[in-house]
Amino acid sequence: MATNRSKTAGLRLTRLKVRNWRNFREAEVYLSQRAFFVGPNAAGKSNLLDAIRFLRDLVKPVGGGLSAAVADRGGIVSLRCLEARGSRTEVQIEADVGTDEQPKLWSYRINFTRFGKEDFVSVYDEEIYRLGVLVSSLKRGSDKDGLRFSQTLIQQVSSNKDFRELAVFFDSIRYLHVVPQIVRDPRRSLERGDDPFGGDLLRRINETPKRTRDSRLRRIGEALKIAVPRFVELKLDHDGEGRPHLSAGFKHWRPNPSFQTEEVFSDGTLRLIGFLWSVAEPAGPLLLEEPELSLHQEVALQLPAMIARMQRHSGRQVLITTHSEAITGGSGIGLKEVHRLIPGDNGTKIETADDNERVRQLVASGLTVGEAVMPLAKPQGIEQLSLFDVISA
Repeated sequence: MATNRSKTAGLRLTRLKVRNWRNFREAEVYLSQRAFFVGPNAAGKSNLLDAIRFLRDLVKPVGGGLSAAVADRGGIVSLRCLEARGSRTEVQIEADVGTDEQPKLWSYRINFTRFGKEDFVSVYDEEIYRLGVLVSSLKRGSDKDGLRFSQTLIQQVSSNKDFRELAVFFDSIRYLHVVPQIVRDPRRSLERGDDPFGGDLLRRINETPKRTRDSRLRRIGEALKIAVPRFVELKLDHDGEGRPHLSAGFKHWRPNPSFQTEEVFSDGTLRLIGFLWSVAEPAGPLLLEEPELSLHQEVALQLPAMIARMQRHSGRQVLITTHSEAITGGSGIGLKEVHRLIPGDNGTKIETADDNERVRQLVASGLTVGEAVMPLAKPQGIEQLSLFDVISA
């Protein structure tokens, strides 16, 4: 798909609803420019982000579309919630896209399933609205020609002219979980396409116009001066074979700083650089998994402020999963930005901190949002874990 992402500047996801999607029998969340998802392990934090990734995979120009998106996730059996009941067991995703002034500029809904003994997934129904007016729809009903519905409207370039802006927005969604060992692999910087584990980070930095690149690296460098002892400067260099490398300068006893490449950066430093650069890129929603990994909790405490600073330049929405009280306890985090996932017998539910009266009272008394919410997000009975013992036969 040929895209012009400048057309989607300023847009963000404002609402997401899923039904029969993995952990969620039914759940809905309203999203701000920045959102934090907390909860115990296996509550569905990553699966919620994956529902957003699914929207992107529907419109990927290469290797995308409904069939590929479902197959990449293990098929419809792996996607469908185990708690799904009744005659309606289609998997459903709804999303609103807009701005603060027009939160429902675009609305998209898709239901999909596998009918009978068919060996492929097809659309049950699909609807696209602009400002509440139906733009296009698709409904299988009793139609027996299932192959006609194996492709969505949103993925078909020939038929999505009237809602191309929405398709372009979905295509601009990016998931990122930086794996330092992958970033350091010199072969990755030569590969094309998006790498969810950061293997394309050096290439993306290198392909950015120099003036913009240097400006972003300076802003990231200011953050590193706080987070990394004796750090001085961050820049981009190239080796003898022309491959790009990040180069960081550090103070020492000599007058001039000593420079090191990403090959010897600490994991925490490289992860910090990776997601701060990504936040600075003017694109669609950025989905971050546990950015606090490998970072000191005092650095994690500053992450929301760092992200907000980068967002002021890029306008990019950032959606984060975390187990860190430090991150959710950062200054400036609002009650409507933190969402707690609550597992139960009928699937996982989502509760925004602002919806919990007890949390509101604790925050009003002086606690941070993290201090009020995170004790509720821990696994039930976790205190018993220290009593666990293995009795050998």
